[in-house]
Parts: sequence; C-alpha cells; structure tokens
Amino acid sequence: MKYITLEALGNFLLYTFSSLAMLGVFGKIYQWLTPYHEQEQIKAGNVAPAIALSGALIGFTLPLLSVSYHGVNYVDFLIWAGVVGVLQIILFKILYWIIPMQIEEDNKAIAIIYAVLAICVGLISAFSLIPTPA
Repeated sequence: MKYITLEALGNFLLYTFSSLAMLGVFGKIYQWLTPYHEQEQIKAGNVAPAIALSGALIGFTLPLLSVSYHGVNYVDFLIWAGVVGVLQIILFKILYWIIPMQIEEDNKAIAIIYAVLAICVGLISAFSLIPTPA
C-alpha cells in the first residue's frame, strides 16, 4: 500500500474486525469442542488450559495473517479462515487421542506440547498459503 486512501482504510477495518471476529468464533468453537472447560479452569488458576488455548489461538491467527496478505479477495480470506480453523480442531482431536490428556489436571508439560504443535501447524498453514512464484 503506497498511499493511505479511503479504500485502504476500508480494507484495513474489514480485515481487522473480520479477523478479530473469526478469532473469537474460533476460540468459542474450540472451547466448546474440548472435553474440559477452559474458562472455569483458567478462572480457578490452572495454567495448562490457558497455555493450550493460547497455542490454538496463535496457530489459528498465523494463517489469517498470511491469507489476508496473499489472498485473492475477501471471500478467499473467509474460506481459508474456515479451513484453518477446522485444521486446528482436527489437530487437537488427534492429539487428544494420541497423547494422554492431562490438561484438565493442569499438566503444563502436555499443554506446552499442544500449544507448540498448534503453532507449528499454524506456521505450516500460513506458509502454505503463500503463492509460489511463476
């Protein structure tokens, strides 16, 4: 963007508020699909659910940043946001099945593994959305 224009401001507001809304929706869906209650656990002072949730939110946000920059248009942005959200939830479900779940028991080591893997998937997704040079 060379110049600040009304069109640029409109796009900035559109993508910013859409991203924030999608982050909120993803966070709610993620918490709804986990077998434990993050909000209650976090309010009780358990750190592990906060770590795992934070990783999932960062892992979701990274591809949003990429597709907002590299995407073809706004609809493309929305579609890829949905794909990335589903991918993050699938990752959680697979990890929950493979790794003994102890986040609700405040196992910080397991939560860190979940968070790091969610961020890794987010990074891979983000860089996979960058078009290859022709």
